[in-house]
Amino acid sequence: MSKESAGGVSRRGVRGGQVAVGGDAAGAALGPNARVVNRTTINNNVRPEIGWPLRVGAVPPLASSFLPRTALRALVETARDPGQDVEFGEATEAGRVLAGEGGVGKSQLAVSYYLRSSADLAVWTTAKGGIARLVGDFAETARRLQAPGAEGENEEADARALLEWLRGTERSWLVVIDDVDDLDAVLPWWPHPHPRGCVLATTRRRKALGAGRTRIDVGAFTAAESDSYLHERAPGLPTHPGACAEHECPAAPIGQLLGHLPLALSHAAAYLLNNTDVTPGAYARMLAEPGRALAEVLPADGADGYGQAVHATMLINLSAVEAAEDRPGLARAVLSTLALLDPNGSPPALWTHPVALTALTGPGPSLWQRLRHPTIARNMPAPVPALHGATAAQVRECLRLMHRYSLITYTAPDQAVIRIHALTARAARDITPHEQGYALARRTADALLALWPPVGRDRALEQALQDNTTAVDDNTSPVLYCPDAHPALYQVGDRLGEAGQDAAARDYFHTLAARTSSYLGPDHSSTLRARHSHARWRGEAGDAQGAADTLAELVPHYVRVLGPDHRDTLSTRRNHARWRGETGDAQGAADTYAELVPRYLRVLGPDHPDTLTVRHNLAYWRGEAGDAQGAADTLADLVPHYVQVLGPDHPDTLTTRHSLGRWRGEAGDAQGAADTLADLVPHFLRVLGPDHPDTLSSRRNHARWRGEAGDAQGAADTLAELVPHYVRVLGPDHPDTLSSRRNHARWRGEAGDAQGAADTLAELVRHFLRVLGPDHPRTLSTRHSLGRWRGEAGDAQGAADTLAELVPHFLRVLGPDHPDTLRVVNALARWQERAMISDAPSA
Repeated sequence: MSKESAGGVSRRGVRGGQVAVGGDAAGAALGPNARVVNRTTINNNVRPEIGWPLRVGAVPPLASSFLPRTALRALVETARDPGQDVEFGEATEAGRVLAGEGGVGKSQLAVSYYLRSSADLAVWTTAKGGIARLVGDFAETARRLQAPGAEGENEEADARALLEWLRGTERSWLVVIDDVDDLDAVLPWWPHPHPRGCVLATTRRRKALGAGRTRIDVGAFTAAESDSYLHERAPGLPTHPGACAEHECPAAPIGQLLGHLPLALSHAAAYLLNNTDVTPGAYARMLAEPGRALAEVLPADGADGYGQAVHATMLINLSAVEAAEDRPGLARAVLSTLALLDPNGSPPALWTHPVALTALTGPGPSLWQRLRHPTIARNMPAPVPALHGATAAQVRECLRLMHRYSLITYTAPDQAVIRIHALTARAARDITPHEQGYALARRTADALLALWPPVGRDRALEQALQDNTTAVDDNTSPVLYCPDAHPALYQVGDRLGEAGQDAAARDYFHTLAARTSSYLGPDHSSTLRARHSHARWRGEAGDAQGAADTLAELVPHYVRVLGPDHRDTLSTRRNHARWRGETGDAQGAADTYAELVPRYLRVLGPDHPDTLTVRHNLAYWRGEAGDAQGAADTLADLVPHYVQVLGPDHPDTLTTRHSLGRWRGEAGDAQGAADTLADLVPHFLRVLGPDHPDTLSSRRNHARWRGEAGDAQGAADTLAELVPHYVRVLGPDHPDTLSSRRNHARWRGEAGDAQGAADTLAELVRHFLRVLGPDHPRTLSTRHSLGRWRGEAGDAQGAADTLAELVPHFLRVLGPDHPDTLRVVNALARWQERAMISDAPSA
């Protein structure tokens, strides 16, 4: 189990004073209250102007012979009163708006509407299978709009920032949500009604989306529309006035046999376009025979039997592709692979990236691998015969052929995605040989796993890989759980969390743990790993007690199944200690870490990164438990190890020295802390640059200890210089920018300007509430500081009132025994007493 997947101290989850070992400078977290910005570069310049109109999202291409269906578009325009949303959906039994099933052209109508929109902002997203992509697209839109509160660290927060922007903007906007699957999950992210905004959704679900949204029936083509479509695209049809049925035109039986389904008609037109030696009449006869055979063995997808029509046309078109391909069987195998993936798009790199292509087309385990590494070899499925040895060029030619016959959408090797309609994919899965299913699913998951970029490097690709891995799991379950849960399944959840979707990651791993337990048993290593990851993201989502309880339950399982000295057992105990500390039991966390250090030294050795991490976190929790001097002494002993193992300029070495400075200060040596940090700042400047967030953090904390050492004015002046840097580098609403402003207010007050501090904090509280919410620890801390400085400015009653409002929040969020709760309760008592004294009549 990797340190990341096991819920270890990860880059994203580093608390102030903790350390995550490994990685480069871009991933380091430094000092108290340090945060990691998941970006590869920091924009040091003024934010660029927004180019209007702005278009965001991976919009599917409009079909070459798209039929406008003007009557439906007129319904959309009529329904689209100011502030009224529109939904293309499935029938309900009551109301004036009815339905559309798969393949009737809902998404194509939405694409047409999107492309013709004159709105200042148009966003395209999809909610197929959940809201992860929707949240990601909304977050990306918020960042491109530079919406207040969108800082690139937490996708859910950024997505909410977009909703606020849409609600308050004067610009016109359109949001298209394609293929809504779980209506209850989407509704919290539905934009608020706006006089210049519109939401357009497509769905097959029967559940209405509530008031303020008009449903529009999107059914199959009418007979006249089918006739028009085929005459426009398919060659060989006679020209005539009036309806095709009146003139015995072959378009009439083709449309009738296919139920006038747009998707099936597109298959038929593509076949006739690419096989001019086949007359439309002959095609109609070909179509009828497969249709009768399929009706006996295949289910109809929906009441109208659309699935049978798509099966029939797909088989005819696939036969044509196979007749034209150079490598027999490759097209069918490639189509079977694409059918496992997300219909909204799979990355073409699956077929071009060397490692991914080898995963799909390479050999199975060798005899040597089976003998020497049986555990690894059992997870290496046998090759898929038709794919084995295929080259990127051969696959590319297959993709082009299938595009010509409308089986997929693929225009160029470098296009963003390869699309396949969901009904076509269903038909392709139905004809995939059962004996190839296991190898195809496992190898496809292997190929997807090979494509993951570094965290934060390419969020669009990460989202596509999440969607496609989930699709493979849904379409092949339980194949990805045999003999073990595939690593790609864990990657999906961890990347959700690393992108800031903590709650989504928590829920994902809760489901994964249930599946692994059902398929493999509660003591299987895959189940333990899923439960461990669930605990991690449960804690990151704010439920520290739940994370601690889950890990406490897991430790005995790990000890029994893997033994007390296994790395995964040690990792579980380490992370249980961390979350135990996060609940307020700092001493319990420190005691557990103290027990773990000798085991790590014995099992992994003194210089292993995990050993260094455990020793560093022991120091941190000793300090949090009140033994600041012990923390400082431990870190002083630890620094030489970091220098020896990682070098003096490694970010983790700098982190440890930074922590040493902090705990020297907490132990009473404020001047020593200030001196240590003053020595470190030039290293940060040289290694990370002046605008790196960790450099700014080191300067901010140097200012703090400078103030604690007695130079309050110097601290205030340093922070006054730093705030504009934070605003320029991270933006005005970034949590670290707000914290630097809060610290400046504090030292301004300590330097004698209590009223100025109170005024600044009163303004900042509104920003913290808007950006982080009322229950975030930084929001609570800022409100606590406001109470203090109101009192110091002479308003003891105002301080008491502020703190009296605050105490219930601390009790509810942190509990009655948390040190921060005790501090605010004591502060309330102090200011209430002062207020009573000031109100008492003089003798």
